[in-house]
Amino acid sequence: MNRKVDIAYIISHGFAARMLLQTNLIGKLIQKGFKIAVITTYKNDQNLLNYAREQHIEIIEYNPQSSLWNGEYMRLRKYIFEDIRKNPALKDKHLRDLNTAKQRASIFAVLKIRMYYGMHLIINMLPFIRKLFIGFERRSLKDPLADDIIQDLNPQLLIATYPVNLTESRLLYAGNNARDTRTIIHLLSWDNITCKGFFAQLADYYISWGNIMKEEFIEYYKVPENKIFNTGVPHFDLHKNLAGTFVYKELLKEKGLDPEIPYIFFTLSSSYFCPKEIDIVEWLARKIEKMEFGELQMVIRPHPQNMSSNASDIVLIKKLKAIESGRVVVDWPKMLESELSWSMNTIDMLDFAHMVEGCRVSVNSGSTVSIDSLLHDKPIIQPVFDADEILPWWQSITRVKDYKHCKKLVDLGGVTVTNNYEEFEFELKRYLKDPAWQLGKRQHARFQEVGINDGKATERVVEAIEQIINDKQVV
Repeated sequence: MNRKVDIAYIISHGFAARMLLQTNLIGKLIQKGFKIAVITTYKNDQNLLNYAREQHIEIIEYNPQSSLWNGEYMRLRKYIFEDIRKNPALKDKHLRDLNTAKQRASIFAVLKIRMYYGMHLIINMLPFIRKLFIGFERRSLKDPLADDIIQDLNPQLLIATYPVNLTESRLLYAGNNARDTRTIIHLLSWDNITCKGFFAQLADYYISWGNIMKEEFIEYYKVPENKIFNTGVPHFDLHKNLAGTFVYKELLKEKGLDPEIPYIFFTLSSSYFCPKEIDIVEWLARKIEKMEFGELQMVIRPHPQNMSSNASDIVLIKKLKAIESGRVVVDWPKMLESELSWSMNTIDMLDFAHMVEGCRVSVNSGSTVSIDSLLHDKPIIQPVFDADEILPWWQSITRVKDYKHCKKLVDLGGVTVTNNYEEFEFELKRYLKDPAWQLGKRQHARFQEVGINDGKATERVVEAIEQIINDKQVV
């Protein structure tokens, strides 16, 4: 059998590049003797180019365009394949679209969204209609170029990391229909199953972060348990491996802070989710400058989406620059100029991990940073309120409490939710006084999310892939 490569990994998002390249997961597979290719939407991403030169891997660019998938059908999908009334993340998008259309006084857009919702109700009463759409969707995923790529590479394994977009869906379709190729879904984020809508293509095998993701694969897609491999998360290994290095002190000096004074690490979400989060940051910065919490500093990290060249939030950036002082600084994400979404400079992940390692308390509004922080046993506070305003649910940060992946972490006791300034101040003072408060619950939540905290998740992913390729104990 003529194989050009053993494994083809799809990278259509910068966070997938982080998971595969910056952890050297692909390099470890190469060390096992596997020949690797990367299929990406943008082959000139500097991280990819550098890694490809070092590891001698082939990069293939595949960035399909479809007026159907890039346009109205992507909005329609959530009404067809999901019960949006029971999925807060999709209900949020429906209400946002509807209210935006009303604000713009677009009668056509309002009628269109109401028509989609009517179709949604009918399909939920008559689910056989959904099968017609599934057949239509499958036909739309067939792409001769994707078929040619898979036929040329002829990989034993094709691995998708973000199967919610057209690129990965079409490649998975080609891989699923190739006689000599098996497919794997290895998700780059914890919210993909419950928040991104129904995957257009599934796979033969699945690599999950931990028990929660494993249960979601079974619940949402009826995946047999023996087709799922629990491994942990490769890019979280860094947290365990740098623990006790105290490099964060040098980073604090570079930022103009005192390395011996404790600090809060406040990581922002995108403005889309938290339109009033900056008000909370400004409030907290003023209190820290007045030393209302004693000797305390704060490092603020904007979300990469607010920094990317095509979606930067200029107003937010100006406000953050105005906040900086002798006790409050901004840790700006080190972005790359790339068409790969959220592509980060390699050093960024390392510096970020050091910032988490050194902080006394981690603050975020429901992001993956909560899990990063659990890897260091850090207390986590989530300010899930809109400063002094009351916003509609679809616009308010309070809706994040209903998102399934966030709710599971809260219910496990992994984070402390605060609903107003008074609660936030109370919990912050308690954690500053006793960082070990609720530690047992946080460690249990961490295990459910990502398994054992031993810094060896990357090795377990390699072992899972090797096991699948060699058919060891795989039915």
